[in-house]
Amino acid sequence: MNLYLAGQRLNEVLGELSLSKSRGEAAATLSAVVITAAADDFFPGLTLALGDGVTLADDSGTCFSGGVQEVRRTAETVAFTAYDRGIYLTRNELYGVFSGSAADIAAQVAARLGIPLGTVDAPTGFHTIVTSSGDTAYDILRRAVGEKREIAMDGERLRIGGEATAPVALAKERVLSVECVGSIREMVNRAVVLERGTTTPLAQAQNGHDLNAYGQFQTARALSGDSPQAQADAALKSAACTARLTLQGDLALRCGRQVEFSAPEWGLEGRFSITGVEHRWKEGLFTTALALERELGGNL
Repeated sequence: MNLYLAGQRLNEVLGELSLSKSRGEAAATLSAVVITAAADDFFPGLTLALGDGVTLADDSGTCFSGGVQEVRRTAETVAFTAYDRGIYLTRNELYGVFSGSAADIAAQVAARLGIPLGTVDAPTGFHTIVTSSGDTAYDILRRAVGEKREIAMDGERLRIGGEATAPVALAKERVLSVECVGSIREMVNRAVVLERGTTTPLAQAQNGHDLNAYGQFQTARALSGDSPQAQADAALKSAACTARLTLQGDLALRCGRQVEFSAPEWGLEGRFSITGVEHRWKEGLFTTALALERELGGNL
């Protein structure tokens, strides 16, 4: 693992490093602490300024590329925070009408920001999103693609959905700590979509297995797109398993990817989506913390 600031390798003066990203965030965040006394000895000409380029890389390639957004100084250290290009999605409010499929809207948002569009894995259906003030590019994308899709930057390109890579098999020997929760707290097994401003049903969907097993958990929503049935289907939520793992550090584990686990004694079995990740290096110890999620289809 190598950290570069404006082309200068900082490993020798690095006190602490964190690289994190979650599904609910548009940008990956890198925070680092540089020991200034050591920097004076190793790099007398080392400077740190807002906007400086930051790169984190390992043998597999570049893991983070962004710019310094904040600098904090003490007598002994300099700490900085950098974000990747996903920051532009939350720092730019867009106005106007965005319409079409989720992929169409993603292309329109990317064009407005001058960002190339990469792969898009998004629900079908036609949407019309009207914005005037206060809606960021990320808000518009989130409304178009729903809460379950990853929104991220792959280098210079905007990506919607998970990475098109094979799931990573996790060995139990690498796990340092684990916590697993199975829950039906957010279950929705019947959904009704109503005509705007009325009580007239336009479409409905239900999960018969979950209805019989747990009783009815219903949501009724006003039509927010142009496909009532697609909206009803998307509103259904089954039983879910979430987990938090801390394991030996691995920069290849990124938000939006999938992992496979076989540890039934921990409540973990099958394929999980990574919904959050934090890589941390401190005092010579490199760890990776994962937030995982999997819908169980009614089986806890």
